[in-house]
Amino acid sequence: MNIALVDLNLLIVFDAVMREQHVTKAAKRIGMTQPAVSNALNRLRYIAKDDLFIRSHDGVIPTARAIELGPPIRQAISLVENAFDPTTFDPKNSNDTFNIAISNYTASILFPKLAEILEKEAPNIDVRSKQLGDVDLLKELEAANIDFIIAGQQLAEPENFISSPLYDEDFVCVMRKGHPFAKKSKLTLKEFAQSKHLMVATTGKAFGFVDYLLETKGLKRRVAMTVNQFLVAPAIIRQSNMVLTVSRRVAEKFRLDSVKVFPLPLPTNPLRLKIIWHKRSDANSGNKWIREKIINICKNI
Repeated sequence: MNIALVDLNLLIVFDAVMREQHVTKAAKRIGMTQPAVSNALNRLRYIAKDDLFIRSHDGVIPTARAIELGPPIRQAISLVENAFDPTTFDPKNSNDTFNIAISNYTASILFPKLAEILEKEAPNIDVRSKQLGDVDLLKELEAANIDFIIAGQQLAEPENFISSPLYDEDFVCVMRKGHPFAKKSKLTLKEFAQSKHLMVATTGKAFGFVDYLLETKGLKRRVAMTVNQFLVAPAIIRQSNMVLTVSRRVAEKFRLDSVKVFPLPLPTNPLRLKIIWHKRSDANSGNKWIREKIINICKNI
């Protein structure tokens, strides 16, 4: 294909629709009208000889061809953006959007302070959090669908990616003070395994690192209930005999008079949280600014 015959603005439209998966939202993102975006998509379909996007009840769904084209087009756009980026970054006047894959309990620790910093120093910067879930996060980062991953040490990144440590996290178990085991000074492993458990799991799967650790001891637990976010967990614990395993920092945030916290009766190494980004964004001044803010927040946690 002769690249001179292709309007490169069409790639901006394609990238926006891939990111938003909604024509109207994509138009708003890049400052175009919806008809202009629809017209650009029609031209792209002719060039690609593919539908690219199929209408759905809440937006559009990329075809296999669009998914194939997404990463190289995003990378090309990113390279051009970085080439023309100013050497200095003005957070006060930036209207960048940063997409961060993060668990909701880690967000509950980091995001309040990040929101405070953005309010004061970068009022027009937007942050979008995305659940870790079952998706291939490194593939999402490669495709530039996200800018950062904040996750534990179990995620090993290949050479295309860069990471920086944030903080270490250990785990505790929480129960109501009226729980049959709450008057004990120490919770045994057998008592822990025999208890009914509440588990926060975005996927709904009732199996996590605790279950792996119990298996090594020849034990199993009953996960009586799963919820997909931490907001409801304290209320459930206070009104049931379930036990919740959670990070110590989150337990301290939600601790109430009616809750008792025990050390987790399982030998486990601390979870080493880190922030991961793609090499192509390493020199990007906006990317560098916000990741340094996140790293500095974690130094004081």
